[in-house]
Amino acid sequence: MGNRSRVLVIALGIFFVGIAALAKFYAYPTLAVAPADQVAHTVSTGPNATFFSAKELAKKENQTLEARRTVRGDVKAAEDISKKLGRDVVVFDTAVVTANEPNYQFPDDPSDTDNMPLSFVQERVVLDAHTGEAVRWDDKETGEYITTTLNKADRQTLDNGGSDFFRGHEGLVLKFPFGTEKKEYKFWDTTTRKAFPVKFEAEDELYGLKVYKFVQEVPKQKLLQATQLQVPGKLVGEPAQAAVAVDRTYQNTRTLWIEPVTGAIIKGEEKQLASLEVDDEPRLTATEVTIAYDDATVKKNVEGAEENGVQEGGYQAKAAQLNLIGFWVPLLSLIIGLLLLGLVVALQLRTRPVVATRAKSKESS
Repeated sequence: MGNRSRVLVIALGIFFVGIAALAKFYAYPTLAVAPADQVAHTVSTGPNATFFSAKELAKKENQTLEARRTVRGDVKAAEDISKKLGRDVVVFDTAVVTANEPNYQFPDDPSDTDNMPLSFVQERVVLDAHTGEAVRWDDKETGEYITTTLNKADRQTLDNGGSDFFRGHEGLVLKFPFGTEKKEYKFWDTTTRKAFPVKFEAEDELYGLKVYKFVQEVPKQKLLQATQLQVPGKLVGEPAQAAVAVDRTYQNTRTLWIEPVTGAIIKGEEKQLASLEVDDEPRLTATEVTIAYDDATVKKNVEGAEENGVQEGGYQAKAAQLNLIGFWVPLLSLIIGLLLLGLVVALQLRTRPVVATRAKSKESS
């Protein structure tokens, strides 16, 4: 190999090694970031549900519950908070509406309490853009909050230092880290407003996509009440009393199917049991349901679909792109680069004996 060819091969070898480093340490970290402008909708259904209707003061059985979640990114808030904290964060406003009728719509008149859903929870969360971990942020205008009404005055925030009902989000909230591992994490539970361990259980497959299955056990516990709930005594086995103060208990087994490259939640399922108790004795079932993402939501998360003019989901393709940039491009580029550099070294070592032999021949002659 001539000197000019040798220089060219060395340059190509260095180029491919550089490509490997660039893809691994720059391109992948740049792409492995939760999008600040993300919009997502999920629908969960729970057939054969039992719940206590506060409006009718009656136990309802064999009902189908539908929970609709909307997640919407606040780009400006994410940019502002990222600058102030000196780290990449995303800000999401979420709302979950649960009703025992499909496609429920809020009444135009907020005072129409008779037609309000069974439950409503709205939250603002600030997350690390890479890991999905909750980030504490108590700014009065853009800070995190949680509320169960549409009235802004009812939002529980950290602006006043927090309260017993809300001390800030913790753990993972809406997604898992990029490059999710087969280990234990902590995941946020909105009902208790705490994070509990969620453990890797097994690999699984949804619509041809490999996912990690995680399970979280939220142990039975009493829920805090600003004012203790009062119900007619006859409903809780105390017919002689007109009204009885009851505690509300809650427990949940939450299962999450995670696409490990992106950390996206492809499917979620919850087995909830909430009871009304008197003197630590369950007297009435408040909620008993197994509720999970419907098939259309799971398929959208895997394959992608357009909703309200916005492309959502499609994590199979997104994972393939990230895997290409973060694994295959660095690996193949490094192999090619090292092979080219190794070729030059091998040829160099091979030519040395020839040169030495010629030198000896000239001396002997």
